[in-house]
Amino acid sequence: MIGDEDLADMVDRTRRLRQGFAGTAPRAWDPATAGAELAVQLGHVALCVARHRGMDVSAYEDVARPIGDLGDELADVTLAALSISVLADVPPAHIELARTAASGSEIEALLLLLVCAGQAVEAGLVAAGYRHQPTGTPVLLPQASAATVTAAAQFAGLLGLDLPAEFRAMNADASDFLTSYRDGDAR
Repeated sequence: MIGDEDLADMVDRTRRLRQGFAGTAPRAWDPATAGAELAVQLGHVALCVARHRGMDVSAYEDVARPIGDLGDELADVTLAALSISVLADVPPAHIELARTAASGSEIEALLLLLVCAGQAVEAGLVAAGYRHQPTGTPVLLPQASAATVTAAAQFAGLLGLDLPAEFRAMNADASDFLTSYRDGDAR
């Protein structure tokens, strides 16, 4: 599971990656852009799960861009969820405040992740000024971001994966990409 130290480390790494990737995108990102990225990464997770469950997903695959490492995709989901908070300058809540229920199956875990991610995206849209404040009591961004990370960690744990370790590996790959991108720009 994710503890406060893991969360703080992931938030710090997310800040550094967001700063590094700022120079690679044609336009500046905001919480809404990070929410869109979260949707992309959730699609990658769903593709992996569908393939794992024996579905023919060949029509949705790009052979030049293989997507098959569920741990890496869950790390990307975590990066996107934390990016919403980082770009809104609203740190996620402590994990123990996250509202997530334990899930017993892969599909339940995926559904819980989708619910939490949807709440994080909605909160990010409100924070970025793209959406009105909904009526009722929507989940606030700090809790929604933390709940998404917790749901990703629960899903990872169900599959025997260590999300903080997957996140560190993704961070190393992303940092290597940024270094080669900068070196390529300098030439």
